[in-house]
Amino acid sequence: MSDIRQRRRRSRRNIKRIRQRNRRVLLSVVLLCFIVWAGFVNVSKQKKEQEAEQAYAEQQEKKAREAKEVKAGKEEKDEPVLAAESEKNKWYLKLVNAKNPMIQTDVPEVETETLDSEGYQVDARIMKDLEAMFEAARADGRSPMICSAFRAWDTQVSLYQNKIGRVMNEEGLNEEDAAIKAATVVAKPGTSEHQIGLALDIVSSEYTNLDEGQMETEDQKWLMENSWKYGFILRYPLDKSDITGVIFEPWHYRYVGKKAAKEITEQNLTLEEYLGEEPVGDPTENIK
Repeated sequence: MSDIRQRRRRSRRNIKRIRQRNRRVLLSVVLLCFIVWAGFVNVSKQKKEQEAEQAYAEQQEKKAREAKEVKAGKEEKDEPVLAAESEKNKWYLKLVNAKNPMIQTDVPEVETETLDSEGYQVDARIMKDLEAMFEAARADGRSPMICSAFRAWDTQVSLYQNKIGRVMNEEGLNEEDAAIKAATVVAKPGTSEHQIGLALDIVSSEYTNLDEGQMETEDQKWLMENSWKYGFILRYPLDKSDITGVIFEPWHYRYVGKKAAKEITEQNLTLEEYLGEEPVGDPTENIK
């Protein structure tokens, strides 16, 4: 009996040791699995963080690139479209003003064509577009009329001298100041676009005065809105006298060709600005 009890006790001790060993092995396995899992989780977390950082960096880079493109586009949009260098010497873009005057021998030979029974003439090369403009105006129920067109040198001299005389009599200015004042209304000989056959004074048939009242007439409103389609621009627009050197004249139209007329009108430029030339300056600043 004693041996049996001893064997049973040994057996129980062995089972106990085996169970303790198995628990230790299981605990070790669980601990190892936890360590492996924790390592995997940490690696996965780091990877996600790296991916997030990369995605954020790419997003910021994209935003910066888009902002740069928008800025470049805005700058390009803000930059006016000017005449190409190859166009600036074309006959229809010839600049004539106080800073770009002609002497009598400089005035180009102009082949003119008579417009109507009134005898007004223009450069023959603009006749087709001019006639198309007037036909379109009449089709829309408008009836503008020409009151001045091509002028020979002597005609411009006479108009300018007469204006000086009227200013001296009406305003009491001396001849020097009267000449400056006269030039704001009637161009000095050699500075008038009328002398190259590309300019016309066009008024409403219902209001013929050469003053700011012209801009209120339906005929002038039509011309201001549509003349560019036929290659003409309002040459001396409102609030641009410091650039053109001429007072606002809502009757003076100048032929510049259809492409230039469209770009000038859409951008609210003067011919001086479109050609990249210096402003002429305020026409009245030298009057004492």
